[in-house]
Formats: sequence, C-alpha cells, structure tokens
Amino acid sequence: MVSGPVVASGHVARFYESDTSLVDNVADFIGGALHRADAGVVIATPEHRAALADELQGHGLNLAQAEADGRFLAVDAQQTLGRLMRDGAPAFDLVSDVLGTVLDGAGHGGRRVHVFGEMVALLKADGNGRAAIQLEQHWNRLQDSRDFLLFCAYPLGLFNGSEHADELRQVCREHAAIVPAESFSQLQDEIDRGQAIALLQQKALSLEAEIVRREAAEQQLREALQAERVARRSAEDALMVRNQFLSIASHELRTPLAVLSGQAQLAVRRFVRTGDLDPARVSQALEAIKGQADKLTRLIDQLLDVSRLDAGKLALEVSEVDLVPLVQRIVESARPPRDPERLCFSAEQPGPVIRGDALRLEQVVTNLLDNAVKYSPSGEQIEVSVGSDPNGGAEIAVRDHGLGIPRDRREHIFERFYQAHTGAHRSGMGLGLFISREIVELHGGAIRAEFPLDGGTRFVVRLPAHASLSSAGATGSRQSSD
Repeated sequence: MVSGPVVASGHVARFYESDTSLVDNVADFIGGALHRADAGVVIATPEHRAALADELQGHGLNLAQAEADGRFLAVDAQQTLGRLMRDGAPAFDLVSDVLGTVLDGAGHGGRRVHVFGEMVALLKADGNGRAAIQLEQHWNRLQDSRDFLLFCAYPLGLFNGSEHADELRQVCREHAAIVPAESFSQLQDEIDRGQAIALLQQKALSLEAEIVRREAAEQQLREALQAERVARRSAEDALMVRNQFLSIASHELRTPLAVLSGQAQLAVRRFVRTGDLDPARVSQALEAIKGQADKLTRLIDQLLDVSRLDAGKLALEVSEVDLVPLVQRIVESARPPRDPERLCFSAEQPGPVIRGDALRLEQVVTNLLDNAVKYSPSGEQIEVSVGSDPNGGAEIAVRDHGLGIPRDRREHIFERFYQAHTGAHRSGMGLGLFISREIVELHGGAIRAEFPLDGGTRFVVRLPAHASLSSAGATGSRQSSD
C-alpha cells in the first residue's frame, strides 16, 4: 500500500520489481480518490493504463462516468512528455502550461487531485536521468502553487549498477517519502524487516568490497598494459637502433675492407704478371692499406666505446690536463700539408688546467675537428680555440664555415647513429658526437652546438676546473676491453 505515505507526504516515489505489484498500488491510490469523490489523473504507458483500468473497474468503479464528470483522466506518458521537452530537457514553462491545465481541470470544485506519473521513468529508461530529476523538480514547483498528491514509480532495475548510485540519491532527495520495492515493503513482521535490512547492509558492504577489489584489479591491469606498451616501444626502439646500426656499420666497415682487399689483389696480380714488385707502388699500396686499417680501428673503437657506455664501464684515467698543448698538438697533426693555414688555433696564456682523462678529451677534440673538416668546403677556414669559461672552468670551441646543420635536425645531432647529412656527405656511423657528449658529461661538463648567422657550426665544450666525475668514469683506471 502507498496511499498512506503519499497522503502524508504529497510526493512519493515507489520502486517496483513487478508490473502487477505496481498496478495494485496505483489502483489503491487512484481508486481511493475516486471513491471519495476526489479526482485521479494517470500519466502512464498504454500497458499500465489498460491494466489499471481493468483493476479499477474490478473494484466497482465507473471510469466512464468519472471521466465524464471530469474526475478521472488517463493520458499517454510518452506523448505528454513530448509536449514538455525543449532541447532534450523538460522546460518549466511547458510543464506549468500542460500539467497545470490538467491539474486545474481535475481539481475543479475543490476536488483534491491524485496523480500517478511515470514520465520520469521513461526518461531514466532512455538514459536521460538528468532530465528525470529535472522533471521531479518541476513537479515540486507545481506543488508550491497547487494542492495535489503525486505518486511516481521507477522500475528498480533502472538503477542496477554502482554507476547509477548518484542519480538514485538525487531522485530520493526530490521526494518527501520513498517506498521500497515489494520484496521489502510486503514484509509485515518487524523481525523479518530487520533481517532484510541486515542482509541488504551485508550485500552493500560486500558490493563495496568487491568494487574496491575490482578497481584495484583494473588499476593493476592499466599499469600492466602501460608497462607492456612502454616495453613494446622500448623493444621497437631497440630494434630500430639495431637495424640502423647494422645498415650503417655494414656500409662503413665494408668500404675500408673493400680498399684493403682491392690493394692486396692489385699487388698480387702485379706480382703474378711481372714476377717483381715495384717499391714505389708497394709503398703506395701499403699507405692505402694503413689508412684504411686505421679507419677500421677507429670504427671498432667507437663501437667498443658505445658498448662500454651502455654498460657504465667507460673508465677515465684522471690526471692534471693542460688543455692548450693538448688541443694544439691535435690541430698541428690535422693540418693539411697543402693548406696548413686552413686550421686556425688560438688560446689563452696561461691556458686552463683541469682534472680529466687526457686521451678521452683528445678523442672529443679529434671528433669535433674531423667533423669540421669533413663538412667544410676546401679552403674554408676552421677555427679552434681554448680559453676559460665565465665559471672558472675551461672552454674548447671548434668553428667551421661549412654546410651547417638543417634546423629540423639540430636537436638530434647528439643521438647515437644519427647523421645530420646524407647522400654524398654521409660518412661515419653517427657515433662521434654521441660519444663526445658522453665523455664530456662523464667529466661533469657540457657540450653544445651553436649555429652562427653567417653559416657553419660552432661546437663548444665546457669543462669544470675540478671535474665532479660521474660514477661511470671515476674508476681511475682504463679498461681496454669489455
């Protein structure tokens, strides 16, 4: 029975599990009003209107006469709802006009109107729970100016799931009384009701615990998926680096090997053909072989350095290093005999002295100078300088006036296997700058590239006077093999 709560509260919501139970309750509510010569308004689905009419007539009510007297009105919920909606939501001016007219007509002569409506249930069933709550609020506003009793009904299954909990709470807040589903409301014994409440509380606690468990499991799954994505990207990056390395290494190693093989085969053919070896030609061939052997050695050393860096085993042999004579010696050995003035060296006197690994620092300067020569047109001057930086450390700079580096490639030049120039200018494995940066950073310093407006590139190495060596390089002894 719902008549008591509605009469006492004015606006009640009923949650139901079966249509039969709902129709019985609505028949009591509307039938009671008609028996008292009050008015009843039903805004329901066709199925519920038909079932309710049968139930009321079974109670001895003459619905045709009540309708003729203006005391009974049954209309379609979906059609009526359509007259109340604007932009997907019920508009109060339309609600006041349509429903207010119905209420005023039914309440003529001082009759108290009993309204059963399930338009809110249709909105909720359509996935528009927000509009259902708005319509409940409009009903409440109508009750501020009119005296009527309102009975709303929702199938309990519409709120099945924790995602509907907030809307359920909001629906309950818009009503003065709530009647639970028949599985509870039909319990007459207080002990039975107490047991039912205890069971519901236990189920609620169990569901909350299950929700927490599932949320934790979902979080673990999300983290596992994220870790899998990171691992997959890492594997893909590693595969790309490996393929890149194989492509570059095979090209760079094949070139000197081809020269070595060619010179050896040429010498053998000459010896077979003439039975003698021309000392001049032998000397020329040996020089070519030595040059290519040196190139192979440098390439292999670079690969070993990368391997040591990856393993954190690139050792530094630390001592006092006077940078001016070290850099000057590198410049002098690199001067081309035909154009010695191409390399310009300048230095502060006295020059900076730091603690570091002289051979590794020599490797850095050699890499930078080789790049400058490689990418500068013949005859263009290359400037190398040594001085102090503003922080009391040392600064080594190598400036060329060559090709420069395209703007879109500048941020990648210190990456392993990266080559800023391809095609005719491609040479080396793209490891020189990567290794140079790692060595400088092992010394506690930094290396950067500058791009002057008049072209070319200027690499600047800054080293602290007393380097705070990283753990990878502070072993104090050099490792010659992995």
